[in-house]
Amino acid sequence: MKKIILILTITFFTGLLKAQTPTYCDDIAAIFYQNCTGCHRNGNIAPFPLITYNDAINTGYSLADAVNSRRMPPWPPNPNFNRLAHERLLSNTDIQKINDWINGGFPEGNTANLPALPNYPTGSQVGTPDDVLQLMNYTVSVATDDFRCFVVPSGYGTDQMMKAIEFIPGNTAIVHHVLIYWDTTGICQQLDNQDPDPGYQGFGGVGNSAAELIGAWVPGSTPFVLPTGMGINIPANADIIAQFHYAPGSNGLSDSSKINFFYQTTGGFTRPVYFNAPLNHVDPTVLQEWPLKVQANTVKTMHESFQTPAGFDLSFLGVAPHMHLIGKTINAYGVTPANDTIPFVDIENWDFHWQGLYQFRKIIKVPAGTTLYSKATYDNTSNNLNNPNNPPQMINAGEGTLDEMMITFFEFTVYFPGDENTIIDNSPLVPLATNEILTNTNENLYLYPNPASDKLITEFTIPVNGNYSLMIKDVLGRSVKQLFPNRKMETGNYRFQYSIGELPSGNYLVELNGDYTSSSKLIICR
Repeated sequence: MKKIILILTITFFTGLLKAQTPTYCDDIAAIFYQNCTGCHRNGNIAPFPLITYNDAINTGYSLADAVNSRRMPPWPPNPNFNRLAHERLLSNTDIQKINDWINGGFPEGNTANLPALPNYPTGSQVGTPDDVLQLMNYTVSVATDDFRCFVVPSGYGTDQMMKAIEFIPGNTAIVHHVLIYWDTTGICQQLDNQDPDPGYQGFGGVGNSAAELIGAWVPGSTPFVLPTGMGINIPANADIIAQFHYAPGSNGLSDSSKINFFYQTTGGFTRPVYFNAPLNHVDPTVLQEWPLKVQANTVKTMHESFQTPAGFDLSFLGVAPHMHLIGKTINAYGVTPANDTIPFVDIENWDFHWQGLYQFRKIIKVPAGTTLYSKATYDNTSNNLNNPNNPPQMINAGEGTLDEMMITFFEFTVYFPGDENTIIDNSPLVPLATNEILTNTNENLYLYPNPASDKLITEFTIPVNGNYSLMIKDVLGRSVKQLFPNRKMETGNYRFQYSIGELPSGNYLVELNGDYTSSSKLIICR
């Protein structure tokens, strides 16, 4: 009798445990559809899809590392510093569900409960544009990151106020991000004329400090639509410049993107909205450590400050920090004459590949005489695996690939009473827990695509300073490819791409070894 009761008890609790384990159809698919598949679907920029159950289980345990480390969805700003518009954040509840689902063996669940796929927009998210600027067709000719600027005359005979500027990628599989400028000096057109290929190379900027930033796009972003009575002014006869970042592995693929313009037609006075960088490394009265330079083998922190005019208040709509490859952290905030602090943005792990223009959830009133501040840290040592020089070299200010910047753009206009009540994004906030990052008990080494064929991207977090190596081993434990040898590395997030075309199809193990170790299974399939 006792034996029967014991069997029934075990059966009951086993069934209860299974019932409590999240399933793909009932729990996980909805999380992916809402937060991931905007990029992770066939024909888009992400390296693998997450549309189906098989897509999800093929990605495997690397999903847990991606969400636990907050690398995915990509959202560089620190939400504990300031909550911004259109955040891409997973709640801790959703992260826990993903962990429980993976640790529970990836159960599929009842397919009848699978939610419908979202309706992914293929055209404008704003409406019918008043003007469409078609950019030239371009075929990527390099296998690495490709930064390219394209110049097109606006054709406007008079100044034109824009309610919205919307970028539409022609090839979503290769366009990583885009910054949009206007230029009235003709310098950008001259740079284009000097390059025999379509457009011209532009890594850190467009090669002209007089060009004005007016828009930005990253995969999954929402177009900026200005409130009624505000507009972005494009001067008569201005050239429009689109600075593209094409993702690695895009060589041989073509793109022909376009920009939609929507006029602000309120019938009354329209306040111009500016994109300007009062915090910048160029002005010696702004940068405390001017001129911007970082000696080889040093880590350096720099500070900027700028006092807004005393004559009138301002309304801030958004913020965009900008650095290059050796940048590690950057923030921006204001201190009012009443000594109140206004947080704007804080990025603790700067990644040039995931920069953006961030709008505030509500317009922020910045009183006259407020002092704007920014602090940034640069790592010009061999510990910084993004360092463009090996061994490290002196890095100075400039727009080139090997140069650096410390710039914070703000989107602002002159304050009118009531602006601070204007809502830009009223979507529900993802709640933040005290312990923001959950611990992943499976792995801390993220591989994609996996299965892989010719290229492999690795992402991992180093929690402890020390010496590390990364290698690929076969099923017998033999090292078949050294990705990088023993080297000193500091705490932080790292991302690298490698060619693995010489390795035959099969099962492998990628190992991170050092003062902290981690491993992840790799499948090579051709």
